[in-house]
Amino acid sequence: MSILLRFFKRFLLYRGALLLGLICIPLAQLADVGITLLVGNSLDRASEATDYEWLTTVLMLMGVYAVGHCVMRFFQRWLIVVVSRQVEVDMKNELFQKLTSLPFAFHDRSRSGDVVSRLTSDVESVRMVLGPGMMYTLGALIIVPISLGILFTIEPLLAVLMVIPMFAMGFTMKLLSGRLHKQSTAVQESIAGISHRAQENFGGIRVVKGYAREDQQARLFESTSAVNRDNQVELGRARGLTHAAIHGSFDLTFAVILIVGGVAAIDRTLPVGDLFKFIDLTLKVFWPLISIGWILGMLPRAVASAERIEELLNEENPIQDGELRLAPADVSGAVAFENVSFTYERGTAPALANISVSIGSGETLGIVGPTGSGKSTLLNLVGRLFEADSGHVLLDDHSVKDLPLDTLRGVLGYVPQDSFLFSEPYDENIRFGADHDLSDDEIDDLIERVAMASEVAEFVDGKKTLVGERGVTLSGGQRQRTCIARALARDPKVLVLDDCLSAIDTETERELLGSLRAAGQGRTVLVAAHRLTTVASADRILVLAADGSVETVGTHAELIDKPGWYAETWEQQQRTESLAQSIEREVQTTSTTGAPAGDAQ
Repeated sequence: MSILLRFFKRFLLYRGALLLGLICIPLAQLADVGITLLVGNSLDRASEATDYEWLTTVLMLMGVYAVGHCVMRFFQRWLIVVVSRQVEVDMKNELFQKLTSLPFAFHDRSRSGDVVSRLTSDVESVRMVLGPGMMYTLGALIIVPISLGILFTIEPLLAVLMVIPMFAMGFTMKLLSGRLHKQSTAVQESIAGISHRAQENFGGIRVVKGYAREDQQARLFESTSAVNRDNQVELGRARGLTHAAIHGSFDLTFAVILIVGGVAAIDRTLPVGDLFKFIDLTLKVFWPLISIGWILGMLPRAVASAERIEELLNEENPIQDGELRLAPADVSGAVAFENVSFTYERGTAPALANISVSIGSGETLGIVGPTGSGKSTLLNLVGRLFEADSGHVLLDDHSVKDLPLDTLRGVLGYVPQDSFLFSEPYDENIRFGADHDLSDDEIDDLIERVAMASEVAEFVDGKKTLVGERGVTLSGGQRQRTCIARALARDPKVLVLDDCLSAIDTETERELLGSLRAAGQGRTVLVAAHRLTTVASADRILVLAADGSVETVGTHAELIDKPGWYAETWEQQQRTESLAQSIEREVQTTSTTGAPAGDAQ
């Protein structure tokens, strides 16, 4: 219970409303018991009464008790449940902020479905036990001893016999608690598995359909659901035993009352009013106990959920704010890497090894190399999306570790390789990058700068067109150019482009590169690319080797004259482009003359 008590401290932030709700609980229970005593005493009096005048007073008192009971019941639920909902919101906000603050390394090793499950169903499980569950438990702790105390004063032997089934129920619940906890944890984890499987398939629906793997994925989902079903069945079986113990005890208690109390009533040793009190107070005792049984059934699941939430909240974030206060306006944008090395958490070899290169403010650094040479990794180190294992990444001669993250990332315009867009109107995706509200004219200018004006004009609702989830309604090239516009909207001091022109045709690339050169005036540009034409005009080009080390650094002119990967790749790409242009010209000629180019001549 210690972990749930730690979560209960969050309820104390709303102690005013919580206290009022808790005060309502005993008042409601006392009014409820008062009605029972009033009716029981009235039955005894009725057996001896010769008039009806006293009934008026009794009915008035019953009305007062009933109204008080209803009002207190309403406010106890209203106040306590509202507080539990507010705590739920607070927990979800805290978890969301924690998740967004954690580095890429955490998200790389975590399943998105599991994370979403902790944010939703786990939080709800904890809320139910600490909110409504606490309300029912406190109500039981008040009415049970009061009712039992009254019953012992009426007929001790009958009260003792009635309590025996209650102890049997408690003993059974104790035996089943470990099984309930185990099965509850398994259920929570299998629910996370279902969520993860569904999210992966919905997010990658194009791949699933493109490979005609709908049936295969359906079978995998069915298998995952079957695991959850089996876990739910086992949990249901454990809960079924719990409910059987509760209701069996309930029925045994009434059997005791019927046998012992009925015999006593027949012998006239137990007044009818007292027998009524036994029956009604037994109901008032057992319904709270049944609700406690419901809570005890949920308790292992809530503990498992609390452990999963706390595990996430306790996740260490190695990337912390630096203490150097530097205004974004004072950043010029010079970037340097000094003997930088990095190995991924699950990597067996360094992704980067002793990288040293620098670029002045307002200049452009191109980063190229074979697939897997660490181009994206190097760019991610600039904004501390990952933390270098050794060496220093410098911005204006300051280590990026010394800068606050808001300052560091506030001067960067980052265009990732995966070209992610939100399911929002097209112009809102561009506005996402800006630190201030952009006018429509500014949005139009950004669209023009990334060579998207003619295409946006053809959208159904223009720039107000809703973009599908992850930008699915746009082509790869359109997504990439939109992400560039989003980065430029920030007017960054350092523009980081991670192979963001790969899906753009060569003609559009030339237009866009000209626009980017104009946009890059006065700002530092770091651009990683597979297509060497993208970096040919850069002030310096860093060529990475396959093992993540530096192969060479130089200008385009210097590198094509030097034997090595860059010169070989440049020649190969030029031949490929030349061949593609020749084929295109031949196709155009054929479509014009109706015959192959050679026959036409």
